[in-house]
Parts: sequence; structure tokens; C-alpha cells
Amino acid sequence: MSEISVASGWQHILAEAVEEASRLPPEWCFEITHAETVDGALRLSATYVSGDIPLDDHLPPERKMPHPWRSMMRIRENAKQQSLVTCECCGREGRLVGVGDEARVRCGRHEYVVDVAEWEEKRASMRTMFETEEGAVEHFRQDYGKGVDMMRDLQTAVEQDSGEPDPTSKH
Repeated sequence: MSEISVASGWQHILAEAVEEASRLPPEWCFEITHAETVDGALRLSATYVSGDIPLDDHLPPERKMPHPWRSMMRIRENAKQQSLVTCECCGREGRLVGVGDEARVRCGRHEYVVDVAEWEEKRASMRTMFETEEGAVEHFRQDYGKGVDMMRDLQTAVEQDSGEPDPTSKH
């Protein structure tokens, strides 16, 4: 199989398409070879062996013969429809934002992300900054720990002055 790259939020859509393609007749040599974003949606391309074109398009769907072109169109359309409601960044439910070349599918949390590849690269570099989650928390505590401790001390002082806990406090 070809190495195909899609954003992390759409990887499950690509995996489903590849799984569906693997169930097609082996003599078709069907392989998904390319993925791209067109008008904000995922578009898949495939190669397959077909000595002809389907000539039974005039028949009702239940009477049509299986054909690799139809399979490719079905897989492509399913992936497109799923991608139009799936955030490209995280895989949550999303909606189409923008139009034309600026079109993209995002959830509320990632609406600001314009270039998903650049965003994923930055995100990956942040993950490698700290070896463990504990390391990231320790770094945060070094930067902001005194401020957090000061806020706790102030909250405690307010509670002691009033004699009862502050109802707006979340701790």
C-alpha cells in the first residue's frame, strides 16, 4: 500500500476507506493511492484494474454488476461525506468553515487553525519538549507555581476572614 498522509482528525476516515477497499475482489488490484483536501473535504484517489467501463448505468442499482469504478466512487463519496462533518484537526464533529481554497472543516475548538499541517507540526514539537506529562506539569509549576500558591493563600485568607468558604470558589 502507498504511504498516504492525512491530518490526524481524518485518519479514521482513511482507515475505513482502506478497510473497505481491502474487501474488494483481489483481481481488481484496488489500491487507494492519494488523499487531498478539495474545497475543505477529503478526496481519495485509487488505482485499479478494469478492462472496460460500466455499461449498465441505465439499470436500477440492484441489477448493476460490481465494478471497480463504482467501488472507487462509493468509497470516495463516503470519505468525502464523513470529512465534511469531521474536524480535520481532532476528529470531533465539525463544520465547513470558509469557501474555495480557504475551506476547511473544524470543530469549535480548532476554528482558528488555517493550516492543519503547520498546526500538527507545532503540536508535535510541543510534545517532544517534555519527556513526560509530569515534566510538563513541573515546568508549569516552575513558571506559574508561585502565582497559583499565592491565589490559594488569598482564597484561604478570604475564607478565614468571612468565617465560611467562598461559594464561588471551585476548590
